[in-house]
Amino acid sequence: MRFNSLSIIISALILGVSIIAGCMIIANHEGQTTEQAPGEILNIEQAAAYLDLSEKQVNLIINAEQSKLQNSGSFSGKMFPYFKVGSDIFISKSGLADWINEAASARREYVVGDVMQ
Repeated sequence: MRFNSLSIIISALILGVSIIAGCMIIANHEGQTTEQAPGEILNIEQAAAYLDLSEKQVNLIINAEQSKLQNSGSFSGKMFPYFKVGSDIFISKSGLADWINEAASARREYVVGDVMQ
C-alpha cells in the first residue's frame, strides 16, 4: 500500500510539472503569432519606393485592377495586396513580394485604367 501511495504522489507531481511547463510554452508562443514584423505594412509612399515607382504609378495599378474586377466581375491572378483605412492605403510587404513574382511571370501590363494580361 505504501508503494502505491508513493507512486500516486510521484505521478501527480510529474503531471503538475508537465502542465505548468506546457502552459509556459504556450504563453511564450501566443504573442509571436499575432505580432507583425516591423515594416511588414507599408504606406503608399513606402510601397512606391520599394517598387521603384512613383505614387501615381502605384495608384494606377490599384485603380486598373479594381476597374478590371468591377467591369468583368473577376480578376485572374493575384491582385495588388492593399487595404484602405479611410482614404489611406496600406500595402502588405510580404503580399507585395508574391504579387511582384506573379505579375512579372504573367508579363502583366498596366495602361491607364486597364490591365493587359
